[in-house]
Amino acid sequence: MPATATSQAVKPDHEKAFVSAAWGFRIDVPRGWKIRRDFQSSYLANGAWESFAPPDSHGQPVLALSMLGSNNITDAEIRIGVSRDAKEVHDCTTPPAAVRPGSIATRKIHGVTFTTFEAADAAMSHHLDVHAYRTVHDSACYAIDLLVFGVNPAVYDPPATPPFSGTYAFAAMREVFQSLEFMDAADQPAASASTVAR
Repeated sequence: MPATATSQAVKPDHEKAFVSAAWGFRIDVPRGWKIRRDFQSSYLANGAWESFAPPDSHGQPVLALSMLGSNNITDAEIRIGVSRDAKEVHDCTTPPAAVRPGSIATRKIHGVTFTTFEAADAAMSHHLDVHAYRTVHDSACYAIDLLVFGVNPAVYDPPATPPFSGTYAFAAMREVFQSLEFMDAADQPAASASTVAR
Protein backbone atom coordinates (compact mmCIF):
# COMPACT_ATOMS: atom_id res chain seq x y z
CA MET A 1 0.00 0.00 0.00
CA PRO A 2 1.29 3.51 -0.74
CA ALA A 3 2.31 5.62 2.23
CA THR A 4 -0.32 8.00 3.55
CA ALA A 5 0.03 11.69 4.22
CA THR A 6 -0.28 11.11 7.95
CA SER A 7 2.45 8.48 8.21
CA GLN A 8 5.29 9.12 10.68
CA ALA A 9 7.66 8.75 7.71
CA VAL A 10 6.76 12.30 6.72
CA LYS A 11 9.54 13.24 9.16
CA PRO A 12 12.51 11.42 7.58
CA ASP A 13 15.34 9.88 9.55
CA HIS A 14 18.36 11.98 8.59
CA GLU A 15 21.49 9.92 8.06
CA LYS A 16 23.94 12.54 6.80
CA ALA A 17 24.19 15.95 5.19
CA PHE A 18 25.12 17.15 1.72
CA VAL A 19 27.45 20.16 1.85
CA SER A 20 28.33 22.22 -1.22
CA ALA A 21 31.52 24.19 -0.62
CA ALA A 22 31.26 25.74 -4.09
CA TRP A 23 27.75 27.11 -3.50
CA GLY A 24 27.80 27.50 0.28
CA PHE A 25 24.83 25.46 1.46
CA ARG A 26 24.01 22.29 3.37
CA ILE A 27 20.92 20.11 3.50
CA ASP A 28 20.04 16.95 5.40
CA VAL A 29 19.93 13.67 3.48
CA PRO A 30 17.31 11.26 4.84
CA ARG A 31 18.23 7.62 5.28
CA GLY A 32 17.63 5.70 2.05
CA TRP A 33 17.27 8.76 -0.19
CA LYS A 34 19.54 8.71 -3.27
CA ILE A 35 21.99 11.50 -4.08
CA ARG A 36 22.72 12.49 -7.67
CA ARG A 37 24.79 15.31 -9.10
CA ASP A 38 22.73 15.58 -12.28
CA PHE A 39 19.06 15.93 -13.14
CA GLN A 40 18.52 12.79 -15.16
CA SER A 41 16.02 13.49 -17.88
CA SER A 42 12.60 11.89 -17.86
CA TYR A 43 9.33 12.68 -19.59
CA LEU A 44 8.24 16.21 -18.55
CA ALA A 45 10.77 16.37 -15.67
CA ASN A 46 13.72 17.10 -17.91
CA GLY A 47 17.37 17.71 -17.06
CA ALA A 48 17.25 21.53 -16.99
CA TRP A 49 18.90 23.28 -14.03
CA GLU A 50 15.47 24.56 -12.94
CA SER A 51 11.97 23.33 -13.73
CA PHE A 52 10.35 24.91 -16.79
CA ALA A 53 13.62 26.60 -17.82
CA PRO A 54 13.57 27.79 -21.45
CA PRO A 55 16.05 26.22 -23.92
CA ASP A 56 18.42 29.22 -23.76
CA SER A 57 18.59 29.24 -19.94
CA HIS A 58 22.01 29.04 -18.26
CA GLY A 59 22.58 27.27 -14.95
CA GLN A 60 23.83 24.02 -13.51
CA PRO A 61 22.41 21.15 -11.49
CA VAL A 62 24.05 20.77 -8.08
CA LEU A 63 22.01 18.18 -6.19
CA ALA A 64 19.06 15.86 -6.67
CA LEU A 65 17.68 13.93 -3.69
CA SER A 66 15.41 11.09 -4.80
CA MET A 67 12.88 10.09 -2.16
CA LEU A 68 12.96 6.59 -0.72
CA GLY A 69 10.44 4.39 -2.54
CA SER A 70 10.47 6.32 -5.82
CA ASN A 71 9.95 4.19 -8.91
CA ASN A 72 8.82 4.35 -12.54
CA ILE A 73 5.20 4.85 -11.50
CA THR A 74 5.74 7.79 -9.17
CA ASP A 75 9.03 9.56 -8.45
CA ALA A 76 9.64 12.37 -5.97
CA GLU A 77 12.82 14.38 -5.62
CA ILE A 78 14.31 17.64 -4.44
CA ARG A 79 16.45 19.40 -7.03
CA ILE A 80 18.81 22.28 -6.32
CA GLY A 81 20.14 24.19 -9.31
CA VAL A 82 22.18 27.39 -9.38
CA SER A 83 23.21 30.13 -11.78
CA ARG A 84 25.36 33.23 -11.72
CA ASP A 85 24.33 34.25 -15.22
CA ALA A 86 23.23 37.89 -15.06
CA LYS A 87 19.90 37.27 -16.83
CA GLU A 88 19.05 34.27 -14.64
CA VAL A 89 19.83 36.24 -11.48
CA HIS A 90 17.70 39.15 -12.69
CA ASP A 91 14.74 36.85 -13.50
CA CYS A 92 15.34 34.43 -10.63
CA THR A 93 12.08 34.92 -8.75
CA THR A 94 9.85 35.33 -11.82
CA PRO A 95 7.53 32.30 -12.08
CA PRO A 96 7.18 30.41 -15.41
CA ALA A 97 4.10 30.49 -17.60
CA ALA A 98 3.01 27.13 -16.12
CA VAL A 99 2.51 28.68 -12.65
CA ARG A 100 -0.75 27.80 -10.88
CA PRO A 101 -2.84 30.94 -10.39
CA GLY A 102 -2.85 32.11 -6.80
CA SER A 103 0.13 29.99 -5.75
CA ILE A 104 2.80 32.72 -5.69
CA ALA A 105 3.95 33.64 -2.18
CA THR A 106 7.06 34.27 -0.09
CA ARG A 107 8.51 32.14 2.68
CA LYS A 108 11.43 32.68 5.04
CA ILE A 109 13.67 29.73 5.95
CA HIS A 110 16.64 30.24 8.31
CA GLY A 111 16.46 33.97 7.65
CA VAL A 112 16.42 33.70 3.84
CA THR A 113 13.34 34.85 1.94
CA PHE A 114 12.23 32.62 -0.94
CA THR A 115 9.65 33.32 -3.62
CA THR A 116 7.47 30.22 -3.84
CA PHE A 117 5.01 29.00 -6.43
CA GLU A 118 3.44 25.82 -7.78
CA ALA A 119 3.40 24.66 -11.39
CA ALA A 120 2.35 21.57 -13.30
CA ASP A 121 2.42 19.83 -16.66
CA ALA A 122 0.76 16.75 -18.10
CA ALA A 123 0.87 14.86 -21.41
CA MET A 124 0.58 11.32 -22.75
CA SER A 125 -0.47 9.81 -19.38
CA HIS A 126 2.50 11.46 -17.65
CA HIS A 127 2.24 14.14 -14.97
CA LEU A 128 4.56 16.61 -13.26
CA ASP A 129 3.82 18.68 -10.16
CA VAL A 130 6.36 21.19 -8.84
CA HIS A 131 6.55 23.20 -5.64
CA ALA A 132 9.29 25.74 -6.37
CA TYR A 133 11.46 28.00 -4.21
CA ARG A 134 13.61 30.78 -5.68
CA THR A 135 16.06 33.20 -4.08
CA VAL A 136 19.11 35.28 -4.94
CA HIS A 137 21.94 34.72 -2.46
CA ASP A 138 25.56 35.81 -2.78
CA SER A 139 24.93 37.05 -6.34
CA ALA A 140 23.57 33.68 -7.52
CA CYS A 141 20.10 32.39 -8.32
CA TYR A 142 19.15 29.30 -6.32
CA ALA A 143 16.33 27.22 -7.78
CA ILE A 144 15.02 24.58 -5.37
CA ASP A 145 12.29 22.41 -6.85
CA LEU A 146 10.23 19.74 -5.09
CA LEU A 147 8.96 17.46 -7.84
CA VAL A 148 6.46 14.62 -8.02
CA PHE A 149 6.23 13.04 -11.45
CA GLY A 150 5.39 9.78 -13.13
CA VAL A 151 2.81 7.81 -15.10
CA ASN A 152 -0.92 7.38 -14.63
CA PRO A 153 -1.18 3.99 -12.85
CA ALA A 154 -4.33 3.19 -14.82
CA VAL A 155 -2.36 2.67 -18.05
CA TYR A 156 -0.95 -0.57 -16.63
CA ASP A 157 -2.78 -3.90 -16.82
CA PRO A 158 -3.56 -4.56 -14.05
CA PRO A 159 -3.41 -0.95 -12.76
CA ALA A 160 -0.21 -0.23 -10.87
CA THR A 161 -0.01 0.93 -7.25
CA PRO A 162 2.00 4.14 -6.67
CA PRO A 163 4.62 3.92 -3.89
CA PHE A 164 3.21 7.02 -2.17
CA SER A 165 0.72 9.83 -2.72
CA GLY A 166 1.69 13.28 -3.93
CA THR A 167 0.45 14.76 -0.65
CA TYR A 168 2.73 12.46 1.33
CA ALA A 169 5.71 13.10 -0.95
CA PHE A 170 5.46 16.89 -0.78
CA ALA A 171 5.10 16.78 3.01
CA ALA A 172 8.26 14.66 3.31
CA MET A 173 10.23 16.84 0.90
CA ARG A 174 9.18 20.05 2.67
CA GLU A 175 10.46 18.55 5.92
CA VAL A 176 13.86 17.95 4.33
CA PHE A 177 13.89 21.37 2.65
CA GLN A 178 13.50 22.99 6.08
CA SER A 179 17.07 21.83 6.83
CA LEU A 180 18.59 23.85 3.95
CA GLU A 181 21.03 26.47 5.22
CA PHE A 182 23.42 28.86 3.54
CA MET A 183 26.86 29.04 5.12
CA ASP A 184 29.89 31.29 5.18
CA ALA A 185 33.17 29.56 4.38
CA ALA A 186 34.12 29.55 8.07
CA ASP A 187 30.89 27.72 8.93
CA GLN A 188 31.39 24.81 6.54
CA PRO A 189 32.21 21.56 8.36
CA ALA A 190 35.07 19.33 7.38
CA ALA A 191 34.09 16.23 5.43
CA SER A 192 33.33 13.23 7.62
CA ALA A 193 31.49 9.94 7.56
CA SER A 194 28.25 11.81 8.13
CA THR A 195 28.91 14.61 5.62
CA VAL A 196 28.91 14.50 1.85
CA ALA A 197 31.16 17.35 0.76
CA ARG A 198 30.65 18.85 -2.67
